[in-house]
Formats: sequence, structure tokens, C-alpha cells
Amino acid sequence: MSYADFSSWPREQEQSFVVYEQRATESQKKAIVVGIVSGIAFLFLALGIYAGVEPEHKDMTKGMNMSNLSKKSAKTAPAETPSAPDKK
Repeated sequence: MSYADFSSWPREQEQSFVVYEQRATESQKKAIVVGIVSGIAFLFLALGIYAGVEPEHKDMTKGMNMSNLSKKSAKTAPAETPSAPDKK
């Protein structure tokens, strides 16, 4: 990458900023590498936890009495419909 002649300043003044541009480019490259490595490490950690930890299995229907919900007995009367209110 060329760090010279990026503005209309005199060449000597532009050259004094080359060190800062190089440092910024190096820092950006390091930041990208650290970010990618951190992302990959987090991905492996998340996949390891997902694959290695078995979820807790609970039987929520264990104590339920389903016989009273699945069939209606003949002894129960049909539900009464509410009567219309009296008009005055």
C-alpha cells in the first residue's frame, strides 16, 4: 500500500504521517485476526456445550388423571344456555 501523495500537502509534511498510517493498518489487521479467532473459539465452546450437556427430561404428565378429560359420562347434563335479560 502506498502511503505517499494522499493529500495536497507538501511531500515532506505528508511523509510525516506515514508512520501513523502504517500503525493504523497493522492495528486493523491485528484486530480482525483477534476477532476471527475469538469468534471461532466461541463457536467451538458453544458447540461443545450443546453436544456435551444433555438436557433435563421431565415427564410433566406423570401425575395427571387424563380419564376425566378424554371421555364424557352419560350422567352429566348438557350445559344450560344463559337466558336473555328481562327488558323493562
